[in-house]
Amino acid sequence: MKKELFYALAAGLLGASCTNTGPREVEYFALASDRMINQLSDSSFFNSVLCILDYDGDIYLSDTKRCQIFRLDTALNLVATIGKEGHGPKEFGYVEQFVVCRDTIFAGDITKQRILRFSTDGAFCGEEALKELIPLNQRIGMNPDHIYYLNTVGDKSGTSVLADYDRRSEQLNWFGRITDFGYPGKTRLQNRRNVHCWNGHLVVVPLSIPSIEIYDAKSRALEQSMDISQIPLVQAMYQKGVNNRQIAESPSGGYAIFFDSYLCGDALYVLCNVDLEGSELDHSAMLEFDLSKGGAEWVRRYDFPDWVCRFCVTDDYIYGFVPEFSAIKRYPRL
Repeated sequence: MKKELFYALAAGLLGASCTNTGPREVEYFALASDRMINQLSDSSFFNSVLCILDYDGDIYLSDTKRCQIFRLDTALNLVATIGKEGHGPKEFGYVEQFVVCRDTIFAGDITKQRILRFSTDGAFCGEEALKELIPLNQRIGMNPDHIYYLNTVGDKSGTSVLADYDRRSEQLNWFGRITDFGYPGKTRLQNRRNVHCWNGHLVVVPLSIPSIEIYDAKSRALEQSMDISQIPLVQAMYQKGVNNRQIAESPSGGYAIFFDSYLCGDALYVLCNVDLEGSELDHSAMLEFDLSKGGAEWVRRYDFPDWVCRFCVTDDYIYGFVPEFSAIKRYPRL
């Protein structure tokens, strides 16, 4: 019943926005899936999908338990299986985050401290060794010469939260101020960030801090830090984490407001949990921010019927991993 009341309220807000001639009102949409895949052609199942992205009309995803990357078409048919678990030079020790750039998949292997390269058809194209220990376990941004990612190791001073790996010189540069949460373990956990490349900039989403950061990709200078704590859903989840006494008193405990983020065109999408009962997670919601005016303006909220933990967005669809069914679901955009 609470869901029905929520969607009725959302419809009322949407209708009201059509007659408002002032600043753009936030739009609310309830999503419904039209296709699902949880079993591949070899009769095996997805298990733990922690990265999904689209590239040139197809969907790519990594399954950490299977230690492989899969390429699906928009109808969720399997096109290619990329890599496999093993100790050889063409095999993954562990794969989670990856990007696709110029028809090449760059997959960060945390175990081997390598970036493995594959064609989009699955052919092995080589590897790049890294001089420093890096996690590669949050979304990473990439252009042809640089890879930008969360730095949980830190520079020598321990004050930087992001890293820029120059693929040509093989040099690392650290940037972005880390927020101190009082204990080293808690500080590392609650400074997690996703990094996205966008028009010569880096759009950075802290997962435990209610803000969106925009950096100049070349100089690595912070240009804007936008407080989004007044968005009702963000505020509710943030206060729930901050007020959790067990987390507050734990030297290594932490919370997350956001669980994933994605960039599509000039729009940033951020995935949140929704807790309608005050204690148990009910479903997920996706917040859309317009970046075209130089900032990050909240313009839409999409509510999933499921709890989705990873997702990607295209012009026509939203694709999400639903752990309850170990499935990838497709949701038409309204």
